[in-house]
Amino acid sequence: MNSSESPQARLQDAFLLSALGWQHLFQESAQKLQQAQLHAMGEMTQAFVALYQDAWDRWTARFGGGVPIDG
Repeated sequence: MNSSESPQARLQDAFLLSALGWQHLFQESAQKLQQAQLHAMGEMTQAFVALYQDAWDRWTARFGGGVPIDG
């Protein structure tokens, strides 16, 4: 043990490392949650795009001459 390193200093260092560890775990889980939310939002957007395309195809088939325009 060095003369400059007291048990009190080691205890404070251990507390700081523990607090930083918890902060890192919290930040990592919040980031994973945000990624899951963005993924779900992207999936929902794709579903809405598909619903819109289907409605557009049905409308054009009924009122626009019978053939959807999208080729």
